This record gives sequence, C-alpha cells and structure tokens, in this order.
Amino acid sequence: MYKTLQVLIGFAALCLAHTAQAQLIGNTPYSRYGMGEINENYGSIRGAGMAGAGISAGNSFQPNTANPALLYYNSITNFDFSGAGQFKNVKSQQASQLDGNANLYNLSLALPISKRWSTAVGLRPFSTVSYEINASSEVEGNPQANILRRYTGEGGLSEAYFAHGIRLFGGLTIGGSASYVFGNTITETSSTVQDPEQASASLVSVTQINRTTYRDFMYRAGINYRQQLKEKLHVSVGGVYSFATDLDAERDISFERRSLDGSLLAAPMNEDTVSSSIHLPANWRAGISIDNGSNLTVSADIITHEWSKYRGFDGESDNLKDSYKMAVGAEYTPNANAIDSYFKRITYRGGLYYNDTQFQLNGEDIKDMGVTTGFTFPLGRGTMYDLYLLNLSLGYGQRGTTDNGLIQENYFQFGLGFTVNSRWFLKRRIE
Repeated sequence: MYKTLQVLIGFAALCLAHTAQAQLIGNTPYSRYGMGEINENYGSIRGAGMAGAGISAGNSFQPNTANPALLYYNSITNFDFSGAGQFKNVKSQQASQLDGNANLYNLSLALPISKRWSTAVGLRPFSTVSYEINASSEVEGNPQANILRRYTGEGGLSEAYFAHGIRLFGGLTIGGSASYVFGNTITETSSTVQDPEQASASLVSVTQINRTTYRDFMYRAGINYRQQLKEKLHVSVGGVYSFATDLDAERDISFERRSLDGSLLAAPMNEDTVSSSIHLPANWRAGISIDNGSNLTVSADIITHEWSKYRGFDGESDNLKDSYKMAVGAEYTPNANAIDSYFKRITYRGGLYYNDTQFQLNGEDIKDMGVTTGFTFPLGRGTMYDLYLLNLSLGYGQRGTTDNGLIQENYFQFGLGFTVNSRWFLKRRIE
C-alpha cells in the first residue's frame, strides 16, 4: 500500500514541477480578453461529469476540492490525479478549423487530521491564453494598400492551494484555502503593409512582443450545512466566496522585424521592463444538493463573477461584464457492494450547464452551454484499507455565435482521472 502511494505521490510531484503552465481549455479567440479562459470548475473529474456542480455535494471517496468546507467528508487519505482535453471546431461565417489540446486537470492530496478536521494540497489550472487572430484594414490615404495585423497569445496561470475543512457542530462545516497563483503569457501583435505599387519590395512585419509574468496569493472561504429531512433524504446547502485580489505583474516588452516566414531580420529593439498589477474581482458560488445518504445525489449550483471590476495591466477593464453560470448534475451508483454484476458498482453521472460569460463583443453577449456525462469505475474489489477508482468525464458544448463577425466554438471535452483512498494511519493487526 505505502509503496504504491509513494510511487503515485512521487509521480505527482514530478508533474507538479512540469505544469507551471497547466491549461484547461485552449485555442479560443475569446482568451484574448481579460485573464483569458478562466477555469470555472474547482472540483475533480467527478464534478466535470456533473457539469461542474458540487459546491454542496460532499463525497467520502472523491476529492472535495470544489468547496473547502466539504473536506471534512474526506475522512481517509485521498489522492487524485487527472487530466483533461478537448477537440474543438472553431468557425466564422467564412471559414472553420479544428483544434485540440490536453493537460493537467486536478492534482490533490487530502488528509484527515482528526475526526473533525481534514486538509488538502493541490494544483489546478487557473486560466489559459491561446489564440491567433488575423485582420486587415486599408491604409489611410492609400486605399490600394492594406495593413495585415496578426494577434497571437499563449500561456496561462496555475493555482497551487492549501485548504482546510472543519466540522463545527451537527451538519455545519466551514473551510478556507490559500492559493498561490502564478504563470506567464506571451502575446504578440504584428503589422505588415502590402502595397501593389511596391510589389517588388520585400514584405517585413513589425512585431511587438509582451512577455508577462504573474504571481500572488488569493483566498477563499467556504461553508456547508447538511441536514437529514427524513429517512433516506438529506439536503445540503453550501457556498464559496473568493476574495478580490491584486496579482503582481511584470512585463518585458520588445519589438522585432521579421520576414513573412517568421525569420528574425534583426536583433530585438527597444527592450523594456515595466511592473503593474492585475485586479481580480471577487466571486461567489452557491449550491444545494439532495441525497439519500447512500447512492444517489442531485446537485445544482450558481456561480457569479464581478468581471466589470476587472482591471488589466494597463488599468483597463477589457470591456468585460459581470457573468454567471448555472449547473445541475446528478450521480447514481446502483449497488456499490454488488458481487453479481460489475455494472452495478459503477457510478453514473450526468449534468447540464448554461454560462453567460464575461465576454461581450460587437453587441453580442457570448453564451456557453452544454451537456456532460461521467463514470467512476472501481478497480478491484476494494478493502477497508484501500479503494482505487478510475474516473471518466465526457461533455459536448457550444459557445459564441457566427453573427456580427464573431466566432462560434463547438467542442467535445473529455477527462480521465485516478483516485486512491487509503487508511494511512490504521495499524493492521495481521499482516
């Protein structure tokens, strides 16, 4: 048991060292704005299969990282490692292209400290920047000439967190977490002038490159209350509040002259380094769950962000607006102890979500909606000492519109994770 866990934790530590740019969802033009694509799901693959719902849905054998107040229900050691990816069709009214990516989704270790107190450490993606946009316009005073502009961005931020969950009395639990948010992005803006009267001249692009590094702490507080209404019927209500924070930011700015094939024609010019801060506004999440205390849970969440209060590196809001997301999901295990059928021991999940995002472009509010499903496959029979689980999530969604010159994304998402539950501090009487 301990050797297996040592191997897993060692592998996780290796992943931690190489995932400073952990990403969740990429290749989207909308990640050009604000901090890019924000990770809305604080939970694990279990939550992804339920459309991200789970703020009030505690689980004894899955990591309860969506709400630190739920960590109390991880009464045995829980290790979780998972990755996620997607295939996406990005299209406008004129063209379309296929993209795909995969990366770390959740890495966490939850430990019980006492009967009333559990703690967890982990790593998850915070935001992703990944886009390429091309545009052209006429040169003022010379309508035959065009300026070709290319905008690209890549990178993102990760979140390493340390969380605690404590039961106060009855079904009331509280929790809190401190996170170190870190990462960097590279954005480029290039311009090329095409003039038919100078067709023999070599085309040269002038590119501005911004390399920005971010780092600082952010804090969250959570609460949950679970009450039995009658036999085999419980209700839970929970919430998480993320405090507003200012991330320290440092930007290296340089200019390059390149040929059309991207070759560098001269050394970078006018290099400069400036410092600023990024204001991330507060947000809150609330959820309600109903369960039978055994094998069925139904959960609904709402998430709001005050993105209108966002301030970027230059003190601008990027025209972001307040956003909200609603999600509803459920999970069901026919019989976790069945010996006559493996399929009865599988946990089945499903969910729906609707997201009115922070992006508003060309007079259009960008919506994101989709459907998810998921499964947990027990590995082996499991004992009182160890329980191994394989988690899978699948989802299909659509974001944006092709109206008014905008982009629509149709995407298929998938996630795969491995969870180990182990009683580290229970001494065996017989070996």
